[in-house]
Amino acid sequence: MWFKRMLILLLGWFAATAYAQELNANVIINDAQVQTQERQVIQQLRDAIANFMNTTRWTNDNYKPYERIKCNFLITLTSGTDLANGRYTANVQIQSSRPVYGTNYETVLLTFFDRNFNFEFLPSQPLIFTENVFSTNLTAMLAYYAYTILALDADSFAPLGGTPHIERILNILNNSQQANASGWGSNDTRNRYFISENLNNPQLSGYREALYLYHRKGLDYFADNPELGRQNILEAIKKIAQVNQTRPNAVLINAFFDSKAEELVNIFLQADTPMRREAAALLTRIDPTNANRYQVLTR
Repeated sequence: MWFKRMLILLLGWFAATAYAQELNANVIINDAQVQTQERQVIQQLRDAIANFMNTTRWTNDNYKPYERIKCNFLITLTSGTDLANGRYTANVQIQSSRPVYGTNYETVLLTFFDRNFNFEFLPSQPLIFTENVFSTNLTAMLAYYAYTILALDADSFAPLGGTPHIERILNILNNSQQANASGWGSNDTRNRYFISENLNNPQLSGYREALYLYHRKGLDYFADNPELGRQNILEAIKKIAQVNQTRPNAVLINAFFDSKAEELVNIFLQADTPMRREAAALLTRIDPTNANRYQVLTR
């Protein structure tokens, strides 16, 4: 009987460890602006956030360890932070990536800078997320970005594949607004509100379709057919150009080019002259911030 119980326990353990949570998050906290002797509290905060992101089961999908989505959270604490009372003022830069089929290359899917990452935290209080209930601003923000990362990753592998995650993003936004939590309003065009608005807006669905075309039919084709991959990427940029006409300077379009500008130059440098020039003109029109980078494609 004892042996049978141990065998059941071992089989359960192997089944549980055969799959992993969805995210492989690296958390860094920059506390240079905070004057304190209690650096251990900041380490406890870092550990709590990393544990929350990496051990929460965000979906019902089974991810093998090598399939976990790599992401980085660089949290910079600002001078308004009050460690003694557990109040933190901060900003955060979030980045996520995905592997490219048949290569060792990883492409960045999301680069976003949140300037209003303010929250309360006490080491004695565990971070717990309940989907339909607002608990704390910290857990709401972390869950929001977890589902944003999952949504964009899924969109890159299947047409509109991130839709279930996008519905959860909207739910978190609504709950946080009802709780009057910090940083969820529409007062800034590059914030959490507008990420959710862009992802849920049917008029901007072409952006999400472009993610699939760019990554699954573009980058993932490069190992076997670089010419076809490059052509599909150009078509994806044309889709984004159409979305840009509907919503100039949409937050997701800006975030896309923050992530992709250098990659796009490298992709089209190897194209023939007509495609290079077409890509340069298109990219310069949509993304004037990086116009100087794209000029190399006209030579």
